[in-house]
Amino acid sequence: MPLTFHVGYWDRLGWKDPFASAAFTQRQERYARSGRLRSPDGSDGLDGLYTPQMIVDGSVQFSGQRRQAALQEMERAAARAPLFELVAGSAIRGASAELTIQAKPLGETGRDRDWRIVAALAALKTRTAVDRGENAGETLDEAAVVRALSASVAMPAPGAVARIVISKPADLAWSNVELVVFAQSEATREIGAVRALDPR
Repeated sequence: MPLTFHVGYWDRLGWKDPFASAAFTQRQERYARSGRLRSPDGSDGLDGLYTPQMIVDGSVQFSGQRRQAALQEMERAAARAPLFELVAGSAIRGASAELTIQAKPLGETGRDRDWRIVAALAALKTRTAVDRGENAGETLDEAAVVRALSASVAMPAPGAVARIVISKPADLAWSNVELVVFAQSEATREIGAVRALDPR
């Protein structure tokens, strides 16, 4: 399931993206530094940062303007068997969601990959009027915009539970929220499993 991370390095053009985060910019930079991203055709590497960029399964990158490539890569990712079975639950406490996650390996996962659990809180829909920059005068309608991202926590052992608390921005209603939990390798950046939660 796609998630949209807004980066902040275009803010200097005169319009500050209200959903941009320095943490999301750093996340994109970490992908670039990893040296593990490849293009859909199999070629390696990434020459600098750019937007809109899509990264599928933590391993394939291409321009977000390439609709056909996006559809093909998402289909390929969906067809791959997950490396973990994630069982997750959520309890809403005011402006925070308390998540509990259990993970069961589904075969060989590679201990050297250093698997972690991360949670994202995303707005299902957003609408933003742009008053400056190359999109001046446009209204952007977007989906799955990440508004909060947890720190990564250690992958729980079979039978154990990982706990994550993630807070909702005050301007976002729970009715417009999706929670996503995913397993990601610190070593390779690949995604091993994903689970979506409806907090409503």
